[in-house]
Formats: sequence, C-alpha cells, structure tokens
Amino acid sequence: MKVLYISHDARLYGAPKSLLECVRGIKKKGIEPIVVMPSAGGLQMELDRSKIENVIIPYYSCVYLGEYRAKDYAKYIWTNYKAVIRIMRLIRKERIELVHTNSLAVSVGAVAAYLMKIPHVWHFREYLKEDFGFKRLNEGTVRKLVRNSKCCIAIAEGIERKYRKEYGIKPVRLYDGIECESYEYPVNLEENVKETPELLIAGAISEGKGQWDAVRAVEILANRGLEVHLSIVGNGAPAMLKALKRYVRRKNLTEYITIRPFTSKLQKLRIQSTIVLVCSKMEALGRVTAEAMLSGKIVIGTDTGGTLELIGKNEERGYLYRYDHPEELAKKIEYVLQNRQEVIKKEKEAQMFIKNLTDMDHYTDRMLQIYKKAVIK
Repeated sequence: MKVLYISHDARLYGAPKSLLECVRGIKKKGIEPIVVMPSAGGLQMELDRSKIENVIIPYYSCVYLGEYRAKDYAKYIWTNYKAVIRIMRLIRKERIELVHTNSLAVSVGAVAAYLMKIPHVWHFREYLKEDFGFKRLNEGTVRKLVRNSKCCIAIAEGIERKYRKEYGIKPVRLYDGIECESYEYPVNLEENVKETPELLIAGAISEGKGQWDAVRAVEILANRGLEVHLSIVGNGAPAMLKALKRYVRRKNLTEYITIRPFTSKLQKLRIQSTIVLVCSKMEALGRVTAEAMLSGKIVIGTDTGGTLELIGKNEERGYLYRYDHPEELAKKIEYVLQNRQEVIKKEKEAQMFIKNLTDMDHYTDRMLQIYKKAVIK
C-alpha cells in the first residue's frame, strides 16, 4: 500500500518527530510512505537519511495567532489552492491509496484526498486553542473534512474527549509509538547524582511552554541558598527569549540558568540532568515527557492534559504542580532532591510504563489495521 503523509512543519519538533518515527517503523511492515512537507528542514534531512521519499510543496497552516488580515487570507487561499493541485497530481502519479495528515493545523491533504475520492486519515495531536492559542480558518470546511475522514486518531484521552464532543465523531485513541532504544537509559547510575543538580526544560520558547515558571522557581530556590542549575533549550518567540535573558541578568541568575538554542543532541543533555521540567500550560500528550521517562529521568510537570495523563493523577510516575505557580514548582524540585529513594522508584515505574505505552511494533500494527479498514471502506 502506498500512503502519502502530510506534515504541517519541517522542523524536527514533537509532531514531525513522531511522524518520522512512524514512517520509519511502518515502512518495515510493507507500507510505501511518501512524506509531503511545506519547506526544507530537519525532517527532510532525517527522511533522506532513512531513504524515505519526500516532497516539498509550499502551503500554509489552517490555524493562526493574533489578527489575520485580508491580504494574508488571499495569500493563504492562493498558495494552498496550488498546493492541493500539486498533491492531487502526486496522488495520481504515485497511485496513492490513502492520505494521512499528521496534524489538525493543516488541511491541504484532506482537501486533496476528498477531491480525489481516496481515504483520508487525520491525526489529532493538539488542542490548538488550549495549548497554542490558535484560531482556525474555515472552521466549517475543516468540520466537513474531519467528518469525511475514514479515521481520526487521537494521541491521548483528553484529545479524544475534546474532538468527540466538538465534531461529533468517535476518534480512535492511539498513543504515539516511539523508537524506545534511542532514548532508554538506566535508572539510578552513580553518574546521575550531581553535586549541583541539573534541571532541564526543552521545547519551543513561548508563553504556553512555561519557561517563566522554571526561571522563577530557580530564582526562589537560589534565594533560599539551594544551588541548582537550569538549562532552557529551544528556539521560539524572539521577544520572549530576549525578556528571559534580560530577567536572568537583572536578577543575577546567570550562574543558575543557561539559555541555549534547540539542539538535535538533546538526549545528551537529558542524560546529564537530574530533573526534567515540563511546564506547559497544556500538552496534548507531551513527547518531551515520554522521552524523559524513557531516559530514566524524573519529570515534574503541570497537572493538565497529557502531562497529567503520563505522570498519573496520584503522581505515580513523577510529580505535578499548577501552571503559573512557580512557588509550587520550587517546592517540588526541593522535595525531589531530598527524597532520592522515592524518586528512583518512580523513575523505574515511569520507564516501564512508557515503554509499554509507546511500543513501536504495537503502534505500527494498529496503524496498519486502521489503513486496511479505511481502504476497504
């Protein structure tokens, strides 16, 4: 079976990274994948390295932040019209049997599949408004495309619940498969114990990702005389990045906090860390959380969305705090550092839990079932 995958982004962040691992895994099961993306980027480089066919076709997301001007909308319509035509030609040329869109933030693949009368599968990976503050263009059209899709896949319980209510559909809940061997690392090695505890928060720099909570929690701990070091890793909003750096300098926190750009070698930093922080206002699931758990690292995260789902309501596999309450986060960090044996137990529990939840073989088997059922219908 030939499947055309549509990515909303070419940068190797959460959703495109999950797509990359999905197509690598499903190719071993006999699927012939072709990936379409809107620009060049890290995703294309990794696909080339894995010898997976890919095509760049410029198009825009069907979501936006802030105001959307008339000229922006005209550009969106014209660019996406041309993209749909090119995708339809690709479907015809390659004899594509099914289109799989990897994010609710892009609709060109769904439109092309609808016009070509072939099955479409839509992956729901984000809340959109609750996690990123996005508004949607052409809500009525998207609603129709969603209902016309042969299957909608929700990556977590909260996502399934939201779109079942919003669109009146029954999404299939399927947690992402992860190439666990790339992240798994033993729990409780001596090298994990640092003289100065290392904290890590990784992800796009934005208000919703909670870097301010991490910075202010470290400030609280520093004022108490507790020595910790925080690494903030990621690219994002220039204004917020500038504000974070200015705050760190003004509060004399430069020896406690390091801000560095996104790196593909995040696993090395993760292994060197004592605690991984996931301070997002709302995560659909939270690949960063899953990768940290696989790496044998304790996670302190917000008590919302997918972060809550992975850690557990009773903190079975980590620790929780309320978003925008840095004093609570500071207390949790201090507690983790003072209760090593309890933490080790949770790290082991979390690692086993996430390995079972994100098993790639099981994931690709389920995906194959979804594809076969969609094509038969």
